[in-house]
Amino acid sequence: MDELVVNWHITEACNYNCRYCFAKWEGNERELIHNPLNIGILIREIPKLLEILNENFGTCFKYIRLNLVGGEPLLYPEAIREIIHCARQSGLLLSLITNGSLLNQDWVNIISESFVQIGFSVDSIHEQTNVAIGRGSNREVFKASMILQYINAIRTYAPNIGIKINTVVNEYNFQEDMNDFIHKANPQKWKIFKMLPIITNNLSVSNQQFETFLLNHQAFRSIISSENNDEMTQSYLMIDPEGRFFQNHHHGVKVYQYSHPIHKVGIQNAFNEITFHVDKFHHRYIPLNPMR
Repeated sequence: MDELVVNWHITEACNYNCRYCFAKWEGNERELIHNPLNIGILIREIPKLLEILNENFGTCFKYIRLNLVGGEPLLYPEAIREIIHCARQSGLLLSLITNGSLLNQDWVNIISESFVQIGFSVDSIHEQTNVAIGRGSNREVFKASMILQYINAIRTYAPNIGIKINTVVNEYNFQEDMNDFIHKANPQKWKIFKMLPIITNNLSVSNQQFETFLLNHQAFRSIISSENNDEMTQSYLMIDPEGRFFQNHHHGVKVYQYSHPIHKVGIQNAFNEITFHVDKFHHRYIPLNPMR
């Protein structure tokens, strides 16, 4: 496998209030994105992960894709521009996960020019379900139809960009039929997560309910990558808004394990402070997980 993916949750802020959101971190420092100097330090450290992992685990990663996550990353356009600038200097590829609510033509241009992949968080195509989940702002509730319009616009400017859909299966949507939406979106990958009860058990689902959602969408099994709670544990390289590696613990403990800030102690020292299972990481990318 050539690609190493590092997920940087650049902010906890979001214009939505999803009830099961796990993007809540303990800390006292200001989010890194408000300091261009620290953004540069962090991004210059990230490429060193190639040598660290290849030497420690015998992997053969050749490049890094820095995936910008939130909260909602598009709340901070100036920080995104600074990250793009620093990533180009450091040889990092960029991708982004967004709820899509803040997209406009300017963002379509930026994404088309600077990102190799764009992911959209789509948990439901029904307005009432999105309201119940908390996927809405004071202005409007999430509309899947708008996501389809922006996917088409981005593909017009960047035909080869990767399109991904992320869906969290929860109590309100586990019986939902999203087949028509996925057919129209035509993503290269559909990532389906079982709701992870890190912050709350609210809206959690059983394994059987999770399987119900998967079975209802087996027509797309060739692009589906599904993850239960165990598969999500300690299998991601994740950086929090303060620039720390973080991992979720085993056995349902609702806390994160944190490293010291990467921009203060260096990425080697920070990496040594967390647990990372490279075999689980690899499993998510074989070629696409079969339906269970």
